[in-house]
Amino acid sequence: MNETELDRLAADVVRRVLRSGHAGAGHAATRGAGAVESGVARGAARPLEDLSWRGPQVPLGAWTPAAGPRRVADFVDHTLLKPEATRADILKLCAEARRHRFAAVCVNPVWVDVCARELVGTDVAVASVCGFPLGATTSRAKATEAAEAVARGAAEVDMVAALGHMRGGEWGYVEEDVRAVVEAARGALVKVIIESAVLAPEDIVRASAVAQLAGAHFVKTSTGFHPAGGATTDAVRLMRLTVGDDLGVKAAGGVRDCTTALAMIAAGASRIGTSSGVAFVDCLGPAPLKLAELLAKPEAHGATCTTGACAAPASGGEQVY
Repeated sequence: MNETELDRLAADVVRRVLRSGHAGAGHAATRGAGAVESGVARGAARPLEDLSWRGPQVPLGAWTPAAGPRRVADFVDHTLLKPEATRADILKLCAEARRHRFAAVCVNPVWVDVCARELVGTDVAVASVCGFPLGATTSRAKATEAAEAVARGAAEVDMVAALGHMRGGEWGYVEEDVRAVVEAARGALVKVIIESAVLAPEDIVRASAVAQLAGAHFVKTSTGFHPAGGATTDAVRLMRLTVGDDLGVKAAGGVRDCTTALAMIAAGASRIGTSSGVAFVDCLGPAPLKLAELLAKPEAHGATCTTGACAAPASGGEQVY
């Protein structure tokens, strides 16, 4: 894709989101960008309500909701990336993930082998990070970090893209940076963190499109560590509309309550990176949900929240980890 095509895609996707309006625009954001001439987002995405969209066939199965009702735990990457986390903290994280059958745990590389041992025989994936949290290491360093994480038992790698190069419009470098990690991950699922809070809407689209071109499986909003903030529904809409049904979209950073999580899912998120997954299950329950009803008006959940934690939705810009 040349720069002209990338610019055309960015302008088209941003125009679609603005046209849909900020209130209740979640459905519009899931329709895909099939009409975009560049062809990056192929085919019109189906409405989220049918919950039948799928992702590429990668190890450990689908990353998007399967047909029929889904548990809220199916969307959760149970996350602990604090540098001061202890072995006891990590063991607790894994025990909670086993009990609630979260999609994954997400930890720093030093804890990958511990999580892999603790979660053997379960369906919970082990995810780790590379280039985290700045994204300013070299591509070779990121690739080496990703390869080691996979060798130690990680099935998913959340990489931080080259933020300075994205802001500077050096998209060729960004594409090669992502591709180096995808190749080093040797088939493991790769999520590309674009730090959406510091990017203009058009650059959120460009970053998502470039991650897709480089072979990534997911685009992800945030590290949760940047002072500019974390996930927003507008960013998720832009990302979903860019990649259509071909990639997953992970919302992370400031998603602390069910109301916010449901709003992210309604906007097109297929994973939620959070340390609040246990609270989500405590509130919404462990059983499959009628998500279409919950996603139709996520803000209404606050009034019926069983824990009281969702009465005041998070701003979406606070640190999550």
